[in-house]
Amino acid sequence: MLRGRISSSQTTACGSPRTTETRTHQDTEGRVVHTYAATAASGMPAAPSTRPIVSFVVPCYNSAAYMRTCIDSLVPALDCCEAIIVNDGSTDATLAIAREYETAYPDSIRVIDQKNAGWGGGINNGLACARGTYFKVVDSDDWLDVPAFNRVLDVLKAHATPETAFDLVFSNFVYDHVTDGTKHAIRYDGLMPQDRPFGWEEFGKPRIDQYIMVHATWYRTDLLRESGVTLPTNVCYMDGYLMLHPLPLVKRLYYVNADVYHYLIGREDQSIGIETVKKRIDQQLLATRLCIGDHDFNRLKQQDPPMAELYARYVSAMMSVSTIHLFMIGTPEAIAKNRELWAYMKRTNPALHARVARSLAGLANRRTALFRKAAVAVFSYAQRKYKFA
Repeated sequence: MLRGRISSSQTTACGSPRTTETRTHQDTEGRVVHTYAATAASGMPAAPSTRPIVSFVVPCYNSAAYMRTCIDSLVPALDCCEAIIVNDGSTDATLAIAREYETAYPDSIRVIDQKNAGWGGGINNGLACARGTYFKVVDSDDWLDVPAFNRVLDVLKAHATPETAFDLVFSNFVYDHVTDGTKHAIRYDGLMPQDRPFGWEEFGKPRIDQYIMVHATWYRTDLLRESGVTLPTNVCYMDGYLMLHPLPLVKRLYYVNADVYHYLIGREDQSIGIETVKKRIDQQLLATRLCIGDHDFNRLKQQDPPMAELYARYVSAMMSVSTIHLFMIGTPEAIAKNRELWAYMKRTNPALHARVARSLAGLANRRTALFRKAAVAVFSYAQRKYKFA
């Protein structure tokens, strides 16, 4: 739940009015979890004569070494899509490269040059400026497979009016490993119908390897705005909140079984690296708390049980990551933070706590030092085997 007060007015990089607000994220009982400054468009930018099919938002921070691969993968679609490149206060040549593309494709690429506000700030500004029917985040070190994306694009083109647009479209994503060049695709065949519209009632029970991440999603832009989703600035690991917050508004779904999004992992400075997560553990804990407090699990189950299960599985994964990394840190303070995180979920979202406690995250949440070491060992083995970080 979001509450804010307007403290000033200004203009976004795309020319639409926006307000700067002091906002709070609150849990299901109204407790303030996080307070931050946020910018949001007060109205949708004026639509072009032909609305783009997709607005790609590419948040960039010191991305000069690899961002061309990302942007080049979007260029073939720029006849009907737009790309919004957000320079997040970079100190390298990121902005110059972004301007180069903007000059080359003035009708399809726009650049937002913002003071450093992190991934969330970039997404907030990108969403405020987006004109496309659908919204897609492509991180600057990732890229899209063009033939696979064309399959998705054909579907989006055919369903691009207010009467026909889907609320949420899924496609597959692929882990691309820098260290050894291997790839591992996450696919959803058997979990949901393919190549036709469906609702939550047809959403199946996922296999253990069928976890849904933001890389697999194509949200309807107007639905994101209607949901009021606004991300905290200068906080990592907010992709889950972006994916989960709009879920209660989602009715019309579609799945294209194509390996579209290539998610590069293994860079030393990457936020999901184990050592980086340990250094930023408080940001990981904040992101987890925001997702815990975002939806009442019982209410979601009453609305759509499969949607509620998707939410619970994602929170379970976040709890596993938080718990295991706190165990890796291993200090008394870290162990106390883990206990408080689980207590927070039990206090604020008891039905969700009961569900997650029965999951792998619950199995990982051990109280003795011996079992904590065992949980870390199992996680480390799974990480080496499945290479998810």
